[in-house]
Amino acid sequence: MQLKPSTLALALSLFVSSTIAEDEELSSTLVGCDEVSCPKEGINDRCTVEDNTFLGIGLSRIRDVPSSLEGFSLVKGVNVSDGLAGNDNDKPTRSFKSFYYLGTPSDVETRDLSGCVVVFNDAPSKKFNQNGNDVRAASGSCSDVIDNTCIERLTEKATELADEADGNVCTSLERELKSASLDECNGFGNGGNLGNFTVKSLGDLNAVKNSSDCWPIQPKSDQLMEIASITALNDNTATALYDEAYKITPVLTVFTGNDNSSLVDKTASQLTCLKVVTEEDPSDDEDSSENSAVAVKASGFAAGIAVLAGILALL
Repeated sequence: MQLKPSTLALALSLFVSSTIAEDEELSSTLVGCDEVSCPKEGINDRCTVEDNTFLGIGLSRIRDVPSSLEGFSLVKGVNVSDGLAGNDNDKPTRSFKSFYYLGTPSDVETRDLSGCVVVFNDAPSKKFNQNGNDVRAASGSCSDVIDNTCIERLTEKATELADEADGNVCTSLERELKSASLDECNGFGNGGNLGNFTVKSLGDLNAVKNSSDCWPIQPKSDQLMEIASITALNDNTATALYDEAYKITPVLTVFTGNDNSSLVDKTASQLTCLKVVTEEDPSDDEDSSENSAVAVKASGFAAGIAVLAGILALL
């Protein structure tokens, strides 16, 4: 049977798009250095973005967004200072600096972004299920550690506040969230209501230059913009390292539509939970990152072949 050029072109187009789409999917809701192929320092993950070196990263897509925001991601990286050991081991002399980034597809005009990001600095009282792994490898989503009623109420409240804001949306959002009492969110901020949080404007984000040996995003063509950097001090113990470097951070994104150039025509709010995710035992397989990448590409290629075969069978 002879195929029309247009039919063959359609089949090949679907084949290619299927393969690419599979490549760009994350393996789970929250992933770490393995997913983005961070270089290793010995057996440890290391990711340097501009002048900041992280012991690991956490990457998650922003879920339940309008079609214009599909593919948007959030990234967290943590830089840990050497601290002071010895007699000062139990004193808060060690800094833990957390950086947060917004990832967008390469074709998105970032100047069209408007809205706010709220980084909740106090970890939820619940933890991700470790399933036998150590805390460094644990991952999950907000619904695993925050009640769905709280997530729904918080995002609804943020949308309402943004829509009703008179003047600067982020200033108004920060003021109202500080005074808000959300009964559904008891325990959200580790015992408090919403706890301590930082609010940043989406219109003030700075693009990050892709000049390092680690670009902690998938696909690699995506852009990164720094949202905020937040420093906490703690002691030089292993407990403090786990508590600070691997804590869960809820991040509220509020995208607003102010004019025809905005990416959304109405306010959209989402809650995403970030955490640095590293392998429990990275020395098990030095080539695990490379092998995983090859496996993903192979599965994407196989899926594309299946799509193409199905189309040809119908001709």
